[in-house]
Amino acid sequence: MKYKTLVVTAFAIASLHGQENPADPYREAKAAPAPSGATEPKNISICYETFSLPLAVAAKIQREQLSDSDLYTRIVAAVEKQAARQETFTVLRAKSGQKATTESASEQIYATEYEPPELPNSVGVSLVPPAVKDVPTPVPDTEKLKDAPDPRLLEGIKTPATPTAFQTRNTGVTFEIEPTLAETEKILDLRMAPGHVALVGHTTSGQGLSLVEMPVFENQSVNTSVTL
Repeated sequence: MKYKTLVVTAFAIASLHGQENPADPYREAKAAPAPSGATEPKNISICYETFSLPLAVAAKIQREQLSDSDLYTRIVAAVEKQAARQETFTVLRAKSGQKATTESASEQIYATEYEPPELPNSVGVSLVPPAVKDVPTPVPDTEKLKDAPDPRLLEGIKTPATPTAFQTRNTGVTFEIEPTLAETEKILDLRMAPGHVALVGHTTSGQGLSLVEMPVFENQSVNTSVTL
């Protein structure tokens, strides 16, 4: 089995603005300057990236106790040299003090309950015609035995284990943030909760017609708060 180590980096940028083209005739006129003492609402943009690299390499880099910027530079260089792989790249923007969530997922529907396999209660041919009132019971017609099905053909009418209940689980990446910018606009308290769910295989139980299959999901998640 190949093991992966995910290295997470997050960057905060306050109050992102697009460049204005002064020659654009459709650009709205600039609003009047805000009154003295008023503060402009700030949008916080969080960039979330994950990388995978061999476990021993990740542990070696961690023991070097690099600064955050040096660590990021080292990993990006490893990606360019194909010694590491970038797994995700997500940018999410939110107002200060409000939650924001982004999700990129696909639904995996799987069975959780099964009916056991079954055989028909009876298989054969009728040797006695239907009874008629006031008529003696007829003698069984043994010639009809020639129309009886071959026992070797009965395998095809067995009913295997049949799903009766299902459940859905989303696989992919979810990312939730709640940034709070201080009044000085120099300190950001960030709560973030990224999650990665992947379908990594299946397990089976039973045998023959009783064989059933269940999915195996891998979940990697973090729920933390940091000050930037």
